[in-house]
Amino acid sequence: MFYPLSVFIGLRYTKSKRNNKFISFVSFFSTGGITLGVLALITVLSVMNGFENELKVRILGAIPHAIISNDEQVIDDWQSRLSALQNMPLVNTVEPVVRSEAIIQSSRSLQGVQLEGIVPDLYASNVIKNNLTLGQISDLKAGQYKVIIGQSLAQQLGVTVGDKIRVISARGSRFTPLGRIPSQRNFTVAGLFAVGSDVDKQLVLLHAQDAARLIRIGIDQVTGLRLYFNDAFDVQDWLQPVLKEGQTLQDWRQTHGELFSAVKMEKNMIWLLLCLIIAVAAFNILSASVMVVNDKNAEVAILKTLGIKGTTLNLIFIIQGAWSGIVGALIGTGLGLLVSAYINETLSFLGLNLLSSASGGTRLLPVLYEPVQIFTIIFGAMLLSLMATLYPAYQAGKVSPIEALRYE
Repeated sequence: MFYPLSVFIGLRYTKSKRNNKFISFVSFFSTGGITLGVLALITVLSVMNGFENELKVRILGAIPHAIISNDEQVIDDWQSRLSALQNMPLVNTVEPVVRSEAIIQSSRSLQGVQLEGIVPDLYASNVIKNNLTLGQISDLKAGQYKVIIGQSLAQQLGVTVGDKIRVISARGSRFTPLGRIPSQRNFTVAGLFAVGSDVDKQLVLLHAQDAARLIRIGIDQVTGLRLYFNDAFDVQDWLQPVLKEGQTLQDWRQTHGELFSAVKMEKNMIWLLLCLIIAVAAFNILSASVMVVNDKNAEVAILKTLGIKGTTLNLIFIIQGAWSGIVGALIGTGLGLLVSAYINETLSFLGLNLLSSASGGTRLLPVLYEPVQIFTIIFGAMLLSLMATLYPAYQAGKVSPIEALRYE
């Protein structure tokens, strides 16, 4: 096969390094450094992407992306507002909700929770629906005073489906001669869910009319409208103009934004630290290329006397040096994809358990590949390797044939 002269000689020089053991040693470790850096970046970032996606699904899928509430604490004309919001772009679903903080008490213990009174036919959270371990959303019927709670909360309270619990809410409390008495009522546990996040310990679902009676508002009134967007990260300030006077908007960024910001910052720091491995390997490529140029001084001089131009000599040593980075990046990519694909099997074989589920079992490490991210890693590793060869290649082009061949 025909190759351009610069490619032909450059590839031959990658093999001829074996004659000099020290140059070969440095070159091997520079290739290994690129391989290790790319492998670590792809593996770690794929797992971090998986965690970020799992957070998005488990948390943002279980909570509303935004809530519209009223300063007067109740919304009367929620049916008309629901229809208007449903027709807005980017909005996937709108549903009414009766929200209140409360305390749940069982014979064993009590726990502070967030009550959410819903209309079962309009309930939009597929994450809760798909993770019900007992019962159905449709079991919540007005006037039957039933609740669906998280499995972790049920274990803490020592209750299961069919058991009675007392729900106590300060909202709707009454003043009596004995003082202020909170609103309270007995409810029956109708179902359990296990999402795998803090929602399991905090969220309690009941019918909207039962919640309204508990906090003493009209059964046709709600405390807010919950909005779900096609993409939770599309939440912007464009909703503010559609709010009526006295209405406020609270989105998930105010309640869970810091968590996602922390994950993003951690991912960026890991990216930076692992990139340093590739940078160190690139300096090794620089060192190896300088030694190769010095080792090939006489040959470079002969090539110059044969009429080879300086730009061709530059390309020869750029190809020779960049080859280590290209090979390292490709091998590292293959190994990174392989390791991340079988990381759970590998950890299981080694007897390592990095994650524990709430129920005491073993959770799998989530893995998610982002093609753009992987191509960026490959391109970045190759670019650093290429940049590391520029100075040695420039020095090769400046070799003087007379000086180089004087003592040969």
